[in-house]
Amino acid sequence: MAVAFLSVPLTVRYLGSERYGVWMTISTLLTWLSLADIGLGNSLTNALAEAYATNRRDLGKIYVASVFWMLCVASLVIAGASAILWPFVNWGSLVNVSSTSVAAEVGPALAVTLAVSLVNFPLSIVYRVLSAYQETPLANLWFAGASVATLGGLIVATHYEWGLVPLVATYAASSALVTAAGALWLFAFYKPWLRPSLSAVQKNSVTKLLNVGGMFFVAQIAALLILQTDNLVIAHYLGAKSVTPYSVTWRLFSCSTLFQLFLMQSLWPAYAEAFARGDGAWIRQTFRINLVSSLSLTLAIVVPLICFGAWIISRWAGAQAVPSLTLLILMGIWSLIGGAFQSVVCMLNAMGRVKVQMKIGIVTAVVNIGLSIFLVRRLGIEGVILGTLVSYFVFALIPLCIETRSALSALPD
Repeated sequence: MAVAFLSVPLTVRYLGSERYGVWMTISTLLTWLSLADIGLGNSLTNALAEAYATNRRDLGKIYVASVFWMLCVASLVIAGASAILWPFVNWGSLVNVSSTSVAAEVGPALAVTLAVSLVNFPLSIVYRVLSAYQETPLANLWFAGASVATLGGLIVATHYEWGLVPLVATYAASSALVTAAGALWLFAFYKPWLRPSLSAVQKNSVTKLLNVGGMFFVAQIAALLILQTDNLVIAHYLGAKSVTPYSVTWRLFSCSTLFQLFLMQSLWPAYAEAFARGDGAWIRQTFRINLVSSLSLTLAIVVPLICFGAWIISRWAGAQAVPSLTLLILMGIWSLIGGAFQSVVCMLNAMGRVKVQMKIGIVTAVVNIGLSIFLVRRLGIEGVILGTLVSYFVFALIPLCIETRSALSALPD
């Protein structure tokens, strides 16, 4: 977070508004690249936690090898498709830049960043492996190291005035090199029995991982549709100017659920191990503690944000971004629902109860988009968050709470 905060003024001043916008657009496009793992990362977390609980190193090796080589295939498919389609796309027009010189840089910048990201794609399982073995501090150290490396790359690139293409290449390569070093350390020295040899791949393991991963994949798409369409709806019906107070307020209130997001990467594999061991009592107790503490902490942050949010935003982003009191209240309610939702989903994911989430996610995404469009035309930007609240509460949170009660009841004592 600190690196992200420091990198903004560094790059904005160097690149200028248009080139910086190009870079942010490229970053957004590559964020969707994470969907190319078709849920295999989440599937690997559960499978490895199960192998860890039963002390099955042989299974761990099979699962790691299967996911690694499937991600290698995914990278090659994306690279091949990109190479075929690349000449037919006008990248400058796609990101809507006005300068001819900047337009000429868009394609090469995206190509270099995509190439580095695809090479790094299979190696990124190092973070999943460490988290699954409940060694999240080690995963976080490597991840933090990658962030610091990117900051170092940005400082060098801006100091020597390398331009947009070398800058984004340095940024991507700095992170990729640290991830590659982490993978080398993990598979060569720390956990050599997990080294992903091609001979360890087994058909039944691939099938198992793809079945679970496919459900995670659909759930991930539904979540993106729910969380990433509000700004588009506002821009289309109210104009881009109206997006500013909404998006800034959303970003401010997102800090209220950071605790649960940080905890989730450690709690998920712990739940999965306990589930594999049949330790139902620990799961029930931990879930109750997590739910109550998450809601309490979120509420403690949300109340001051509702009271002083307008003042904070006026100082942080300017008068044009100040929201109405109604929007602040609705965002506060959304934060509480989101905190409860994350607690529930974390446990259900670890127990492999993904199919119901997949179905609920699809329904919620469709209702959310339709309701947000209906309400934004009648209530303004407040109607968008109201549509998200209603759809999430009625079609997601309530059914998932029922599923949670069923899951907890089915656990052994």
